[in-house]
Amino acid sequence: MTLLEVKNLNLWYGDFQALKEVSFSLGEGEILCIVGESGSGKTSILNAIMGLLSKGAKVEGEVLFMGRDLLSLEEEELRKIRGKEIAMVFQEPSSYLDPLFTVGVQIGETYTAHEKAIKEVVSRKVVESMRRAGIPDPETKARMYPHQLSGGLKQRVCIASAIICGPKVLLADEPTTALDVSVQKRILHLFRSMKEEGRSLIIVTHDFGVVAEVGDRVLVLKEGRVIEEGSVFEVFDSPKEDYTRMLLESI
Repeated sequence: MTLLEVKNLNLWYGDFQALKEVSFSLGEGEILCIVGESGSGKTSILNAIMGLLSKGAKVEGEVLFMGRDLLSLEEEELRKIRGKEIAMVFQEPSSYLDPLFTVGVQIGETYTAHEKAIKEVVSRKVVESMRRAGIPDPETKARMYPHQLSGGLKQRVCIASAIICGPKVLLADEPTTALDVSVQKRILHLFRSMKEEGRSLIIVTHDFGVVAEVGDRVLVLKEGRVIEEGSVFEVFDSPKEDYTRMLLESI
């Protein structure tokens, strides 16, 4: 079953065209990895899906989630989907987290924005999602402020916030960049377990090790255009494009 389908997505920031006729689909229980150099448009795809493009951006095409075109929805309708049905892990956790509130409060706000629950239930959900994101001693960490946490812990807090509502689709922008190897393995294990539950993921990464570890399919992006798409085995074993071979050789 196809959960998400992007059709002929074009995106302009002023006169600059960041995305050019981008099309792909995401099936239920599938992990799609999007790779490409910095500036190739990877993050712009995720922002377009989430409806988080800057006001000056112009977008054309369709982003169909379970048959509904997200690009045509009013902000109020989109807000009901964003965070609950489709959630995103941002690349820069420090800019996402509010320094004035504990991380537990911020994770809990994601849940209460979509679900009515008493305080005790919210607190339990927060601890569960933090533990699932690989945060040690979540009861204590939930009472801490962002500045008290390492970069890796902040990233895991963002992951906990993204998964607390059990979204059908998780978008992850360079989710393992700030993490050491042992924590990275734990997060990749979480992604695999989400896939086994029937959830779907789009992971933007420059790390082909991540692609090899969890990916089902790979989308190769160059200058805003999809130049290659295939299963992980196809792309790794016999890449069709010189650009893809260059990315693989740069590992």
